[in-house]
Amino acid sequence: MNKKLHEQNIVHFPHNKNATAERSRHIEALYKSHWREICARLRKVFGAGPPEPEDLAQEAFAKFTALPGHSRVKHPQAFLFKTALNLGYDSIKRVAVARRHIEMALQEADLALMEQNSPEDVYSLQERLTVTTRAFNGLSEKQREIVIRSRIYGESFAQIRAATGWSNGDIHRQLKAAHKILRARVQEAEGTDE
Repeated sequence: MNKKLHEQNIVHFPHNKNATAERSRHIEALYKSHWREICARLRKVFGAGPPEPEDLAQEAFAKFTALPGHSRVKHPQAFLFKTALNLGYDSIKRVAVARRHIEMALQEADLALMEQNSPEDVYSLQERLTVTTRAFNGLSEKQREIVIRSRIYGESFAQIRAATGWSNGDIHRQLKAAHKILRARVQEAEGTDE
């Protein structure tokens, strides 16, 4: 970015012992004045979700407040909207990559099974994969992202937390809930009650 242009977009707040309180008031004022409009603009881009506009706006505010010089940004609404927009596009890309990865893995599994197993075995596995895929698509966007990051990419809770800003407890609860939903739907489709 051009240094002169960058300097024009900075508002300077005086530093004093009340700086923390001033920062809190600044963030609260931004939140109250821009939250609804940012969510409405995101809804025009992404619809009701996924990714959910409110989640994107919340994550954008969290990233904004974590910036060391956030109070000096001259156009915070534009900054917040652009951050939320980029987060939304990143989320869509991650889901698309995961789906392609799953589809490729399923196709490879189908080819290997066709060479080794009977038609009944192949059909049975295809049915189980269809049930599992439907169950996976029935999870919330957040649960799908956590399952993909944890189980497909092998990311730890700390890595997921660093990338998403979600707490370890929330990640654990969402992953546990996702496993419970997946297990129940697969067992329901198979007619078992384990």
